[in-house]
Order: sequence, then C-alpha cells, then structure tokens
Amino acid sequence: MKTIEQERAYFALKCIERIKSIRDAKKKDKYKTNSKRLPALIITNGLGPTLAFLKSKKETKAIYDDLEEWLKQRGRIRSDALKEILEEKSLQEYRIITAEALAFANWLKRMAEIELKE
Repeated sequence: MKTIEQERAYFALKCIERIKSIRDAKKKDKYKTNSKRLPALIITNGLGPTLAFLKSKKETKAIYDDLEEWLKQRGRIRSDALKEILEEKSLQEYRIITAEALAFANWLKRMAEIELKE
C-alpha cells in the first residue's frame, strides 16, 4: 500500500517524464520554470487565480492539465477545475483542494528540478 506522498510523487514523476519526451527544448524549459513557480503562485495568489493564470496561457496549460488530472484522481473535482472550485465548492472544500494542489505542486517542482536539467 502506497502513502499519499508516494502517489503524489509518482504522478508528478509521470508528468515530468511525459514532458521529457517532448523534443521542443523551449516547451521543456517553460514547463520547468512554471512548475518551479507553482507552489509560490498558489500560496501568494490563491488556488483560483493560479488556475485562471495557468489555464489562460499556452505555455502553462500543460501544468493546469496535470494539476486538474491529479485533483480528479483524488476525487476532489469532477470536471473543469477552475469552473468547479469557483462555482460549486464551499470555503472548506476550497481549502482542502488548495492544500492538495499545493502538496502536488511541491512534488511537481521537485521532480522538475531533478529530471528537467539543462
């Protein structure tokens, strides 16, 4: 049986391995840069504004998709992450989802630093 930390780390590693397989060095670099910024963005701006930012930019959409997929797998959301947390979630649910997103973001940042070297 795996711990939740192991599951987060493994999912983050799979996301990074998918990015590593891309031949476009610019896309890899953008993903790495933005994944390293993700925890700070969530803490500073909140989850809603961070999701809006990630979804609005072409170079950050992959991170949005990865974070959304993780939250779906954990059963925290069912469909579009941004829309769902803004329209349907209570304050308590929003806080729980934010904590989960931040925990995943920290693993994504670590894996990007390890695996996406210049």
